[in-house]
Amino acid sequence: MPRAKAFDPDVVLERAVELFWQLGYDGASMAKLLAAMKISRQSLYDTFGDKHTLFLLAIDRYRERTGDGIEAMLAEAETPLSGIRACFDRVLREVIDRPEYRSCFMANSALELGQRDPEVRERVGAHLSRVEGLMHGALEQAQARGELTADREPRDLARLLTTTIHGIGIMARGGVPPEQLRASVNAALGAI
Repeated sequence: MPRAKAFDPDVVLERAVELFWQLGYDGASMAKLLAAMKISRQSLYDTFGDKHTLFLLAIDRYRERTGDGIEAMLAEAETPLSGIRACFDRVLREVIDRPEYRSCFMANSALELGQRDPEVRERVGAHLSRVEGLMHGALEQAQARGELTADREPRDLARLLTTTIHGIGIMARGGVPPEQLRASVNAALGAI
């Protein structure tokens, strides 16, 4: 009979997400992963497989968490446009207040591995599609409520917002000052 795990796999996976987010795939050595996750090499292999599989699981966890967070913010907002604003305000707070996590884990992964790893590319694409779909839905609701004029194309605006929300993190990681990040967000939201 197998022994019960001495750790919670969900907690350990969250630690891997944090390390991969900070250091990327190549920067997160096995030694660093084991130290951050607080498990043995054998426990990592037994529970998650190899480093690449762990990375894909980390991407999936992050993708689920952020997608669900955006969906919840949009659903809880008084209006669709205020929900979109709340999403951007949250991204700004995260990249300004937590410099060790500047940039989105998805954007980091796309930049590091997107060209050479089809599994990462597929997951990043799925994440971007979900975010765009959520933005599109909110913009269609805004249009139905009269917050967005009928001559505006919600799909095109959703693509603009998706590009901006992910680009903010990349700009922050590149050292763009907070006031310029805010100005970029305001310009994108002003285009609506």
